[in-house]
Amino acid sequence: MNYIISHSIASFLAILLSVVFYVNSLKLPPAAYQLPRLLCGIIVFLSILMLYEAILEERMIRKGDVKSKASEEREETYSIDYKRAFIFALFIALYIFLIKPIGYFIVTPLFIIIANLFLRSTRLTNILLISLGFTAFVYLVFIYFLKVPIPLGPLH
Repeated sequence: MNYIISHSIASFLAILLSVVFYVNSLKLPPAAYQLPRLLCGIIVFLSILMLYEAILEERMIRKGDVKSKASEEREETYSIDYKRAFIFALFIALYIFLIKPIGYFIVTPLFIIIANLFLRSTRLTNILLISLGFTAFVYLVFIYFLKVPIPLGPLH
């Protein structure tokens, strides 16, 4: 798939997801809507920058400013494993579905651990530290300091 087309699709999907989250943030109370809206804006901005960078890189390759070997390496680097991407998207959907009935503080660490193992991102000890640290951070910020309601499931 063309480099610019693949980045256009990814940018469009990220912006679409941001719009969906932004629309859903309109239902939140004033104390809770600022962070989601800020994150939506950041995602839109970064998506546009990603597409712009892909267009600039493609132009540089066409002009001959960048060697053709770099474009060959780029194609190898940016090949997408659609099966793994689809499985990961299903996993994210399952995570979202399970947050309310099981609870954020049970599902989130499990999601982080399983997702990082699936993506083969780092060692197990790092994954455990990241999942526990992130969950503790969210607890402190949103439950303890901001008093924002989070689905607790059976922990309620």
